[in-house]
Amino acid sequence: MILKKIILITILLFISAFGFSQNFNVQEVGKAKLINVSGGASANTVFYSGNASREPFSYFLNGNINFNIANLYNVPLSFSYTNQKFGYNKPVLMNRLSIHPSYKWITAHIGDVSMTFSPYTLSGHQFSGFGVDLTPQGKFKISAMYGRLLKSNEFDSAYPDILPNYKRFGYGFKTYYALEKINLGLTLFKARDQINSLNNPVPFELDVTPKENAAISFETTFKLFQKLQVYTEYANSSITEDVRVNESGKAQGISSFLLGRNSTTTSYDAFKSQFTYPAGKGTLGVGYERIDPNYRTFGGYYFNNDLENITVNATQNLYKDKVTLALNLGLQKDNLEKQKESQMKRLVTSINADFRPNQKLNLNFNYSNFQSYTNSRNQFDYINQVSNYEYLDTLNFRQVNQNIGLTANYLLKNDKKIKKAISANFSMQDAENQQQGRTIEGGASTYYNSALTYSVGYPEKDLSFNASLNNTYGKIDSGKNLIIGPTIGASKLFFDKKLNTSASTSYNTSYSNGDKQNDIFNFRLNGSYIYLEKHNFNMSVISLFSNSTGRKNNDLTATLSYSYSFDKIKMRPKRELRTEEDMKLNAANPVLKINLNGKTFEATRDQITSQLKDMQLALNPLPEKENINLEHLLTLATLANDDKNFKEKVLDYLEVYNVEAETLKQYNEYLFEAAQKLEKEMKNKDESLESAYVTAIGRVNSHKLNGIIESDVTDKAAYKSYLKLVERSDNNRDQLMHHRWMLKEISALIKIPATEIQQNQYITDFNKQEIEEAFKLIKDKKTATEITDAIELKMIPFYHELAIENATIDEIDLKHIQK
Repeated sequence: MILKKIILITILLFISAFGFSQNFNVQEVGKAKLINVSGGASANTVFYSGNASREPFSYFLNGNINFNIANLYNVPLSFSYTNQKFGYNKPVLMNRLSIHPSYKWITAHIGDVSMTFSPYTLSGHQFSGFGVDLTPQGKFKISAMYGRLLKSNEFDSAYPDILPNYKRFGYGFKTYYALEKINLGLTLFKARDQINSLNNPVPFELDVTPKENAAISFETTFKLFQKLQVYTEYANSSITEDVRVNESGKAQGISSFLLGRNSTTTSYDAFKSQFTYPAGKGTLGVGYERIDPNYRTFGGYYFNNDLENITVNATQNLYKDKVTLALNLGLQKDNLEKQKESQMKRLVTSINADFRPNQKLNLNFNYSNFQSYTNSRNQFDYINQVSNYEYLDTLNFRQVNQNIGLTANYLLKNDKKIKKAISANFSMQDAENQQQGRTIEGGASTYYNSALTYSVGYPEKDLSFNASLNNTYGKIDSGKNLIIGPTIGASKLFFDKKLNTSASTSYNTSYSNGDKQNDIFNFRLNGSYIYLEKHNFNMSVISLFSNSTGRKNNDLTATLSYSYSFDKIKMRPKRELRTEEDMKLNAANPVLKINLNGKTFEATRDQITSQLKDMQLALNPLPEKENINLEHLLTLATLANDDKNFKEKVLDYLEVYNVEAETLKQYNEYLFEAAQKLEKEMKNKDESLESAYVTAIGRVNSHKLNGIIESDVTDKAAYKSYLKLVERSDNNRDQLMHHRWMLKEISALIKIPATEIQQNQYITDFNKQEIEEAFKLIKDKKTATEITDAIELKMIPFYHELAIENATIDEIDLKHIQK
């Protein structure tokens, strides 16, 4: 109870911080700031006529709306509703309402929402309540939640197969702290059923009892040897199966101390680790996972348990990135505590290779092998056993699945008038079940799938056609099966690409042991129309006709949908009437006054326009897209036909300008942090690079052939070995030389204040290549660590290319060896 109170108090404090972290004057917002409303809504209807057991008419309603207040606060709201039945009282609500207001680095989740803390604690379970994510720039982040996980469901004798359940509430939090060399995370989740939430008695044989669960997870991420990335997570979950039992228990798990333990309390562990090492242009990874039998929490709908999993994976790009290879190996077994009568082991192997020699041809090959072994002891061996040392026979079951896939795509022609392409696909799935080393009856099957597709497009006419031939051939013990048939289709854009239409038809025939089984013909028609860029109408019709032996079937499915999106509906209060003094201003060239976010423009139209142009020139650098958008908004302002319209357009411009100015400020700060981080990493690596060079040059100088010209050499093998040492020494020298040049430039860069970092010429060139992606990361609200790391990864090759062009041998100063 004490921990629960702490969580609730923490959430209330966060609400207070959210509501009062700044002086929020509604009147001032009304006068000088805007409330922008954006969002959308959609309605979908499905009509069905046929022999399948599904509803003839169903509909889905979805919508979302976001209120942006003064470019500071965001209050999103979403809803969904459908008449479709997904079963009796399912735990996942299809009809729900939620809002997700945010302010800077604070985001709240209110209503019917879901959150994920870790895969072993709270993992996507929907709840009705409140949650919060705090992601400030810096080292510390936290998330918390509280709400109802399950509604009470009374026992109903009319539905004996539907289990009742108690009302369940839960709460939890996750904290994450990034230290200099290690990141630490702690997650806690607890849930409890309310004993008095059911009014009707529950039959004893249903074994439905009020339960309680607590789960704790610890996770770490750190680097070893500067490159090896290590991730570990340990979780413990304890469950009391019946909180009404008074008999004391002995559960010893960490999380069990958060429960009222009794004789029905059990505790389970889960552990996962992952090691990733960059190698060449790829990675090498090893993983291990172990989950106790019966591991589960009340924070998820499904959990894997009773398994031990070892994985190895590797990726690599070769031949100037024309070849991409990926390898995955996995070994999994269950029955970890020998509680089952059988144990299953699985071996998984997969290989994927992608080859792109040029812009026209692309080849892909993949292979996977899935093997499982089950060793089952005959129960009568235990019953009839007379000696502890007597050999007990086992029933060995083995299942082998192999999959092979090959895809080839070739671009025949590609120009403004016509595009032609051809593709071919082939796959094989082979399965075999063996017992005692022999294939069991009906346990072998092999299926071959192939497809050949040809497509042609006319870009200038917005018209395209495609045709394909598909084939499936299968072999099983009972015989052979074949399905084959063609498909043709076409698509066309109309009315300045606002109406998109497509149609296709296919026919296929199936055979079994040479005898015809059925014919299937289907026709598909799709259309979508965009009106005024905000209204989207969609329609699709699928008609299927099948003629099987002695039975005919016709199915028709029609879907009609409409969606509407809106952006920046401005809710601005009426302005006060102009004063008499204002009316007396020069009508030909009046002085206008425009306020936004505390910034005031008081001048003529031409003067304000000139000021805005100067402001935009000073807002540098900007991605091309953002810059063009600002110029467009400024042009709209200059073309305004009256002063009132001019003010409105200027306010529109200033809103966007302020957003871009803030984004640019953040970009400069992230750029500065990335440079600092890169300098620190390079300094740590400097001594090892110098040592490698000194060692390499030492081996060259101490070689017996050093200083001897090639014409005087008699031992060719020794001279060849000497030349390899020289080559290695030159490579180490170049690495050190380039590294020192980069370190010098980065060190000079971080001496410049973040606000003036754009004065550096190399950064100016860097922006031309990378600023667009950085702005996208910032606007997508990625974490500070993600953005800084992304910029650093771009800086390394950029400065390395500069080093290759500008570094000289003078950059090398053996400063460490002198110590």
